[in-house]
Amino acid sequence: MSDKSSPVSKHWPVVTLALLVVVIFIVAMVSFQVEETEYAIVKRFGKPRSDSNGKIIEYQPGLHLRIPFVDQVWRHDKRLQCYELEIGKFEQLTTKDQQQIVVSTYVLWRVGDPGLFMRRLESTHKAEENLEAIIRNSRAEVIPQHNFSELVNVNTSEAKMQEIEEQMLARVKNTAMQEYGIEITRVGFRQLGFPEAVTTKVFDRMKAERANKAEKLLNEGKSEAQRIRSEADRQASDILAEAEAEAKRIRGQGDETAAKFYAVFSQNPELAKFLRSLEALKISLGENDTLILDTETPPFTLFKANATELAVPQK
Repeated sequence: MSDKSSPVSKHWPVVTLALLVVVIFIVAMVSFQVEETEYAIVKRFGKPRSDSNGKIIEYQPGLHLRIPFVDQVWRHDKRLQCYELEIGKFEQLTTKDQQQIVVSTYVLWRVGDPGLFMRRLESTHKAEENLEAIIRNSRAEVIPQHNFSELVNVNTSEAKMQEIEEQMLARVKNTAMQEYGIEITRVGFRQLGFPEAVTTKVFDRMKAERANKAEKLLNEGKSEAQRIRSEADRQASDILAEAEAEAKRIRGQGDETAAKFYAVFSQNPELAKFLRSLEALKISLGENDTLILDTETPPFTLFKANATELAVPQK
Protein backbone atom coordinates (compact mmCIF):
# COMPACT_ATOMS: atom_id res chain seq x y z
CA MET A 1 0.00 0.00 0.00
CA SER A 2 1.52 3.26 -1.13
CA ASP A 3 1.54 6.27 1.22
CA LYS A 4 0.13 9.31 -0.61
CA SER A 5 0.08 12.87 0.90
CA SER A 6 -2.95 15.20 0.57
CA PRO A 7 -2.61 18.34 -1.68
CA VAL A 8 -3.00 20.68 1.34
CA SER A 9 -0.22 19.07 3.34
CA LYS A 10 1.95 19.02 0.27
CA HIS A 11 1.56 22.78 -0.37
CA TRP A 12 1.13 24.02 3.21
CA PRO A 13 3.70 26.85 2.97
CA VAL A 14 1.83 28.43 0.08
CA VAL A 15 -1.51 28.00 1.83
CA THR A 16 -0.15 29.53 5.03
CA LEU A 17 1.24 32.53 3.15
CA ALA A 18 -2.07 33.03 1.34
CA LEU A 19 -4.03 32.89 4.60
CA LEU A 20 -1.61 35.42 6.13
CA VAL A 21 -2.11 37.80 3.22
CA VAL A 22 -5.88 37.48 3.52
CA VAL A 23 -5.73 38.20 7.26
CA ILE A 24 -3.54 41.26 6.69
CA PHE A 25 -5.90 42.48 3.97
CA ILE A 26 -8.95 42.04 6.22
CA VAL A 27 -7.23 43.83 9.12
CA ALA A 28 -6.26 46.70 6.80
CA MET A 29 -9.84 46.92 5.58
CA VAL A 30 -11.42 47.06 9.04
CA SER A 31 -8.82 49.22 10.84
CA PHE A 32 -6.74 52.35 10.41
CA GLN A 33 -3.77 53.94 12.15
CA VAL A 34 -3.70 57.56 13.38
CA GLU A 35 -0.25 59.19 13.70
CA GLU A 36 0.80 61.66 16.42
CA THR A 37 1.19 64.45 13.87
CA GLU A 38 -2.26 64.25 12.26
CA TYR A 39 -5.97 64.66 12.85
CA ALA A 40 -8.34 61.87 11.77
CA ILE A 41 -12.14 61.90 11.29
CA VAL A 42 -14.27 59.01 10.03
CA LYS A 43 -16.96 59.78 7.46
CA ARG A 44 -19.73 57.17 7.23
CA PHE A 45 -21.73 57.36 4.03
CA GLY A 46 -20.05 60.70 3.38
CA LYS A 47 -21.03 62.27 6.72
CA PRO A 48 -18.59 62.69 9.63
CA ARG A 49 -19.33 60.53 12.66
CA SER A 50 -20.44 62.47 15.72
CA ASP A 51 -21.17 61.74 19.38
CA SER A 52 -24.50 62.01 21.24
CA ASN A 53 -24.00 65.78 21.57
CA GLY A 54 -23.59 66.21 17.84
CA LYS A 55 -19.88 66.95 18.06
CA ILE A 56 -17.68 65.43 15.36
CA ILE A 57 -15.54 62.61 16.73
CA GLU A 58 -11.78 63.23 16.47
CA TYR A 59 -9.79 60.00 16.61
CA GLN A 60 -6.74 59.98 18.85
CA PRO A 61 -3.35 58.54 17.82
CA GLY A 62 -3.42 54.74 17.70
CA LEU A 63 -5.24 51.86 15.95
CA HIS A 64 -9.00 52.15 15.33
CA LEU A 65 -11.71 50.04 13.65
CA ARG A 66 -13.89 50.98 10.69
CA ILE A 67 -16.49 49.41 8.42
CA PRO A 68 -15.00 48.54 5.01
CA PHE A 69 -16.46 50.36 1.98
CA VAL A 70 -18.72 52.37 4.30
CA ASP A 71 -16.30 54.40 6.41
CA GLN A 72 -13.77 56.80 4.89
CA VAL A 73 -10.94 58.29 6.96
CA TRP A 74 -10.18 62.00 6.51
CA ARG A 75 -6.71 63.05 7.66
CA HIS A 76 -4.85 66.34 7.99
CA ASP A 77 -1.47 67.38 9.40
CA LYS A 78 -1.80 69.08 12.81
CA ARG A 79 1.65 70.71 12.73
CA LEU A 80 2.32 74.43 12.13
CA GLN A 81 2.52 75.35 8.46
CA CYS A 82 3.93 78.37 6.65
CA TYR A 83 2.23 79.80 3.58
CA GLU A 84 3.46 82.72 1.51
CA LEU A 85 0.76 84.52 -0.44
CA GLU A 86 0.89 83.69 -4.14
CA ILE A 87 -1.81 85.76 -5.87
CA GLY A 88 -0.91 88.90 -3.94
CA LYS A 89 2.75 87.98 -3.48
CA PHE A 90 4.00 91.35 -4.70
CA GLU A 91 1.05 93.68 -4.32
CA GLN A 92 1.40 97.45 -4.58
CA LEU A 93 -0.16 99.44 -1.75
CA THR A 94 -0.29 103.10 -0.72
CA THR A 95 0.68 104.25 2.77
CA LYS A 96 -1.02 106.99 4.76
CA ASP A 97 1.50 109.58 3.52
CA GLN A 98 0.89 108.50 -0.12
CA GLN A 99 4.06 106.44 -0.54
CA GLN A 100 3.85 103.50 -2.95
CA ILE A 101 5.26 100.20 -1.60
CA VAL A 102 5.30 96.57 -2.71
CA VAL A 103 4.96 93.95 0.04
CA SER A 104 5.21 90.17 0.26
CA THR A 105 3.36 88.51 3.15
CA TYR A 106 3.45 85.12 4.86
CA VAL A 107 1.19 83.42 7.44
CA LEU A 108 1.84 80.68 10.00
CA TRP A 109 -1.23 78.49 10.56
CA ARG A 110 -2.52 75.08 11.62
CA VAL A 111 -5.84 73.30 11.96
CA GLY A 112 -7.57 74.56 15.11
CA ASP A 113 -11.01 72.92 14.74
CA PRO A 114 -10.70 69.71 12.63
CA GLY A 115 -14.48 69.22 12.31
CA LEU A 116 -15.15 72.72 11.02
CA PHE A 117 -12.04 72.63 8.84
CA MET A 118 -13.15 69.37 7.22
CA ARG A 119 -16.70 70.59 6.53
CA ARG A 120 -15.66 73.97 5.08
CA LEU A 121 -12.36 73.23 3.38
CA GLU A 122 -11.25 69.58 3.57
CA SER A 123 -7.82 70.18 1.99
CA THR A 124 -4.71 72.32 2.50
CA HIS A 125 -5.09 73.80 -0.97
CA LYS A 126 -8.55 75.20 -0.23
CA ALA A 127 -7.36 76.44 3.15
CA GLU A 128 -4.55 78.43 1.53
CA GLU A 129 -6.95 79.88 -1.03
CA ASN A 130 -9.16 81.26 1.75
CA LEU A 131 -6.15 82.45 3.75
CA GLU A 132 -4.98 84.32 0.66
CA ALA A 133 -8.23 86.29 0.52
CA ILE A 134 -8.53 87.23 4.20
CA ILE A 135 -4.82 88.11 4.57
CA ARG A 136 -4.90 90.37 1.49
CA ASN A 137 -8.01 92.15 2.80
CA SER A 138 -6.40 92.65 6.20
CA ARG A 139 -3.19 93.97 4.63
CA ALA A 140 -5.11 96.38 2.39
CA GLU A 141 -6.93 97.77 5.44
CA VAL A 142 -3.99 98.10 7.85
CA ILE A 143 -1.11 99.46 5.73
CA PRO A 144 -2.96 102.59 4.50
CA GLN A 145 -3.40 103.58 8.17
CA HIS A 146 0.35 103.97 8.69
CA ASN A 147 3.02 106.27 7.31
CA PHE A 148 5.94 104.95 5.33
CA SER A 149 8.36 105.92 8.13
CA GLU A 150 6.60 103.44 10.43
CA LEU A 151 7.52 100.62 8.04
CA VAL A 152 11.07 101.69 7.15
CA ASN A 153 13.08 103.93 9.44
CA VAL A 154 16.73 104.18 10.49
CA ASN A 155 15.47 105.03 13.98
CA THR A 156 14.26 101.75 15.51
CA SER A 157 12.17 103.56 18.13
CA GLU A 158 9.97 105.05 15.37
CA ALA A 159 9.58 101.84 13.32
CA LYS A 160 6.30 99.99 13.98
CA MET A 161 6.66 96.93 11.75
CA GLN A 162 5.84 94.46 14.54
CA GLU A 163 2.82 96.51 15.64
CA ILE A 164 1.49 96.56 12.06
CA GLU A 165 1.88 92.78 11.78
CA GLU A 166 0.01 92.32 15.06
CA GLN A 167 -2.84 94.51 13.79
CA MET A 168 -3.13 92.36 10.67
CA LEU A 169 -3.15 89.20 12.81
CA ALA A 170 -5.88 90.57 15.07
CA ARG A 171 -8.11 91.26 12.04
CA VAL A 172 -7.90 87.72 10.63
CA LYS A 173 -7.43 85.47 13.67
CA ASN A 174 -11.06 85.23 14.84
CA THR A 175 -12.47 85.11 11.30
CA ALA A 176 -10.19 82.24 10.30
CA MET A 177 -11.06 80.20 13.39
CA GLN A 178 -14.81 80.81 13.41
CA GLU A 179 -15.40 80.38 9.67
CA TYR A 180 -12.79 77.82 8.65
CA GLY A 181 -11.40 76.20 11.82
CA ILE A 182 -7.92 77.61 11.05
CA GLU A 183 -5.68 78.81 13.88
CA ILE A 184 -3.40 81.63 12.68
CA THR A 185 -0.38 82.23 14.94
CA ARG A 186 1.50 84.88 12.97
CA VAL A 187 1.20 87.21 9.99
CA GLY A 188 4.37 88.92 8.80
CA PHE A 189 6.14 90.67 5.94
CA ARG A 190 8.71 88.59 4.10
CA GLN A 191 9.80 91.36 1.73
CA LEU A 192 9.14 95.07 1.40
CA GLY A 193 10.13 97.01 -1.69
CA PHE A 194 9.21 99.92 -3.89
CA PRO A 195 7.98 100.41 -7.43
CA GLU A 196 10.78 101.39 -9.78
CA ALA A 197 9.40 104.92 -10.13
CA VAL A 198 9.49 105.40 -6.36
CA THR A 199 12.87 103.82 -5.66
CA THR A 200 14.86 106.84 -6.85
CA LYS A 201 12.80 109.21 -4.72
CA VAL A 202 13.26 107.00 -1.68
CA PHE A 203 17.03 106.87 -2.15
CA ASP A 204 17.16 110.63 -2.64
CA ARG A 205 15.21 111.15 0.56
CA MET A 206 17.48 108.78 2.45
CA LYS A 207 20.55 110.59 1.07
CA ALA A 208 19.07 113.93 2.15
CA GLU A 209 18.43 112.58 5.64
CA ARG A 210 22.00 111.28 5.85
CA ALA A 211 23.37 114.60 4.57
CA ASN A 212 21.34 116.55 7.15
CA LYS A 213 22.55 114.26 9.90
CA ALA A 214 26.16 114.63 8.73
CA GLU A 215 25.79 118.43 8.61
CA LYS A 216 24.35 118.43 12.10
CA LEU A 217 27.24 116.35 13.43
CA LEU A 218 29.74 118.59 11.62
CA ASN A 219 28.21 121.74 13.15
CA GLU A 220 28.25 120.14 16.57
CA GLY A 221 31.92 119.25 16.05
CA LYS A 222 32.75 122.83 15.03
CA SER A 223 30.91 124.23 18.05
CA GLU A 224 32.76 121.84 20.35
CA ALA A 225 36.10 122.74 18.72
CA GLN A 226 35.36 126.46 19.18
CA ARG A 227 34.45 125.86 22.81
CA ILE A 228 37.68 123.94 23.39
CA ARG A 229 39.74 126.69 21.70
CA SER A 230 38.02 129.39 23.75
CA GLU A 231 38.63 127.45 26.93
CA ALA A 232 42.29 126.94 25.98
CA ASP A 233 42.71 130.66 25.18
CA ARG A 234 41.13 131.58 28.52
CA GLN A 235 43.42 129.21 30.39
CA ALA A 236 46.45 130.56 28.48
CA SER A 237 45.43 134.13 29.35
CA ASP A 238 45.07 133.17 33.01
CA ILE A 239 48.50 131.50 33.02
CA LEU A 240 50.14 134.51 31.32
CA ALA A 241 48.48 136.89 33.77
CA GLU A 242 49.67 134.79 36.69
CA ALA A 243 53.20 134.64 35.19
CA GLU A 244 53.31 138.40 34.67
CA ALA A 245 52.09 139.00 38.20
CA GLU A 246 54.76 136.63 39.55
CA ALA A 247 57.43 138.37 37.42
CA LYS A 248 56.38 141.76 38.74
CA ARG A 249 56.53 140.43 42.28
CA ILE A 250 60.03 139.01 41.73
CA ARG A 251 61.20 142.26 40.07
CA GLY A 252 59.78 144.19 42.97
CA GLN A 253 61.64 142.01 45.45
CA GLY A 254 64.80 142.39 43.37
CA ASP A 255 64.40 146.17 43.24
CA GLU A 256 63.81 146.24 47.00
CA THR A 257 66.94 144.14 47.64
CA ALA A 258 68.95 146.27 45.19
CA ALA A 259 67.78 149.43 46.94
CA LYS A 260 69.09 148.04 50.24
CA PHE A 261 72.47 147.28 48.65
CA TYR A 262 72.59 150.71 47.02
CA ALA A 263 72.00 152.31 50.39
CA VAL A 264 74.95 150.38 51.87
CA PHE A 265 77.21 151.10 48.88
CA SER A 266 76.37 154.79 48.97
CA GLN A 267 77.64 154.92 52.54
CA ASN A 268 80.78 152.92 51.73
CA PRO A 269 81.99 153.41 48.12
CA GLU A 270 85.22 151.54 48.87
CA LEU A 271 83.22 148.41 49.72
CA ALA A 272 81.38 148.64 46.43
CA LYS A 273 84.65 149.05 44.54
CA PHE A 274 86.16 146.11 46.43
CA LEU A 275 83.22 143.80 45.68
CA ARG A 276 83.22 144.73 42.00
CA SER A 277 86.94 143.99 41.82
CA LEU A 278 86.42 140.56 43.41
CA GLU A 279 83.63 139.82 40.91
CA ALA A 280 85.90 140.83 38.04
CA LEU A 281 88.64 138.51 39.30
CA LYS A 282 86.22 135.57 39.55
CA ILE A 283 85.23 136.12 35.93
CA SER A 284 88.76 136.55 34.54
CA LEU A 285 90.61 133.84 36.47
CA GLY A 286 90.13 130.12 36.06
CA GLU A 287 91.43 127.07 37.94
CA ASN A 288 95.25 126.54 37.71
CA ASP A 289 95.77 129.76 35.72
CA THR A 290 99.18 131.50 35.84
CA LEU A 291 99.25 135.22 35.11
CA ILE A 292 101.82 137.99 35.20
CA LEU A 293 99.90 141.09 36.15
CA ASP A 294 100.45 144.73 36.85
CA THR A 295 99.25 145.42 40.38
CA GLU A 296 98.65 149.00 39.44
CA THR A 297 95.87 147.99 37.00
CA PRO A 298 92.38 147.39 38.43
CA PRO A 299 91.11 144.96 39.50
CA PHE A 300 94.56 143.44 40.08
CA THR A 301 95.38 146.15 42.62
CA LEU A 302 93.81 143.75 45.14
CA PHE A 303 97.05 141.76 45.08
CA LYS A 304 99.01 144.72 46.52
CA ALA A 305 99.93 144.74 50.17
CA ASN A 306 97.16 146.03 52.43
CA ALA A 307 94.84 146.11 49.41
CA THR A 308 92.09 144.29 51.31
CA GLU A 309 91.95 146.85 54.06
CA LEU A 310 88.95 149.02 53.41
CA ALA A 311 88.63 152.55 54.52
CA VAL A 312 86.21 153.01 57.35
CA PRO A 313 83.33 155.17 56.17
CA GLN A 314 83.08 158.58 57.73
CA LYS A 315 80.06 159.12 59.91
